[in-house]
Amino acid sequence: MSIKDIQTQLGITADGAWGNQSQAALEKSLNAGIQIKLSNNIYLSEVIASRTALKNRIDNTPNGIILQHLTESAENLWQKVRELLGVPMLITSGYRCPKLNKLAGGVPTSAHQHGYAIDFHAPAFGSPAKIVEFLKHEMPKHGLAFDQIIIEFPSSPNAWVHLAYKNANGQQRGRALQIGG
Repeated sequence: MSIKDIQTQLGITADGAWGNQSQAALEKSLNAGIQIKLSNNIYLSEVIASRTALKNRIDNTPNGIILQHLTESAENLWQKVRELLGVPMLITSGYRCPKLNKLAGGVPTSAHQHGYAIDFHAPAFGSPAKIVEFLKHEMPKHGLAFDQIIIEFPSSPNAWVHLAYKNANGQQRGRALQIGG
C-alpha cells in the first residue's frame, strides 16, 4: 500500500500528497470505525489501538510521515512475517505517539514512535520464544531485512515478540535479542 492507496480507501483524491484534507479524512474514517488496510492482513486500527491512549485521552492518530512508515513496515516486513508464520498475528502494540510512548514506558528512541515496530503474539503458531527462534532463521532465508526481533520477558506468561522494520535512524541492523528473564 502507498499513501495514494490509503487516500483511495479514504475516498479522497489519491494524489500521494498528505496534507490537511488527507489528515482530516483519516481522522473521520478512524472515528467512524472504517478499516484501513496497510497490507493484505494488517489494518491501521490494529497498529494504533491502545488502551493506555484511550484511558488517558491521548490522540494516537499518525501523521502522513508516520503513516508512510507504517505502510512501508507492513508491506515489507510485517505482512511477510505473517505469511511465514501462516497464522494471524495478534498485534498488542504498534505506533505510539511520543506522549503515549512515554506513558507506556517506551525508550525515547523507540521504533514504535516512528511507525516501524509492532509487538505481537501468534498463539496458533506457538509461544513467543518459538516464534522468535523460527523467524530468526527464516527471515534471512527469505531476504527479509529488519532492525530487531526481540522476545521480551520469555519466562513470563505475558511474553511477546517485538518486530521492528527499522530503528529511529532508519537503520536495519538485523538483530535478534532477548530482553528480561
